[in-house]
Amino acid sequence: MSTTEIKIELDELEKRKLEKNANSMGLSVEAVIKLMIDQFNRSCRIKRKDSLDDFSTLPREVEEAMLIAKAEEFGLIKDTSEEVHNIESLRRRWLDK
Repeated sequence: MSTTEIKIELDELEKRKLEKNANSMGLSVEAVIKLMIDQFNRSCRIKRKDSLDDFSTLPREVEEAMLIAKAEEFGLIKDTSEEVHNIESLRRRWLDK
C-alpha cells in the first residue's frame, strides 16, 4: 500500500490537547490521527447508484467537493460556505439562472 504525506497544522494548545487525549487512551498521536482519518473515510463513502445492480464512483471533482464539504461540516477545515440570511433570495438567484 502506498502512503501519502499530509500536513496537519495545530497551534500549541491544540497540540497539547491532542497529545494529552492520545496518552489518556494509551495511544500515540500518530495512531489517533490514523483513527480519525479512518473514521472520516468510513463516514464519507461516496458512491453513485446508476441502477439497482450497478454502483460506480462519482467524478473526481464531485468526490473532492463532497469531501471538502464533509470536512467543513466536521470542523476539520475552515467553513467556506456562503452565509444565507434570506432563503427566498438565494432560491431566486439559483432558479433564475
